[in-house]
Amino acid sequence: MTEDHSPGQDQPEQETARTGIDTAVPHSARIWNYWLGGKDNYAVDRQAGDQYREIFPGITVVARTSRGFLTRAVRYLAGEAGIRQFLDIGTGLPTADNTHQVAQRVAPESKIVYVDNDPLVLAHARALLTSRLEGAAGRDLRLLRGRPEAVINS
Repeated sequence: MTEDHSPGQDQPEQETARTGIDTAVPHSARIWNYWLGGKDNYAVDRQAGDQYREIFPGITVVARTSRGFLTRAVRYLAGEAGIRQFLDIGTGLPTADNTHQVAQRVAPESKIVYVDNDPLVLAHARALLTSRLEGAAGRDLRLLRGRPEAVINS
């Protein structure tokens, strides 16, 4: 059994009543978060993630390799390519090295807009996706001047 990484105690009925998010049912974003080594998942997500890993043992490597590619691509785009506006579609749960963190380490003035339609992801994004003062990160396309220079599907 893995360590309990859930935000608070796993109390599905209370959590559902408070947030409208059902923590008694596995959720793909929380399972992905678990495979990445994140802490925003519940026992039900870890159990489903472990069951999936029994069928496809390489899924954790796939998840972490995908995240590594995102990090390298954003670092290149913000650095060598000089991109300063990013549109991140399919954001997923915030974890280490989110698009704005990587881009703003290279170019602090970078602007990033995150897009996702999952209520769970949106709740976490509002709380956790904060930006450097020089740049901006948010969910309003008006944040970008003109069109985005890079579109990322994380």
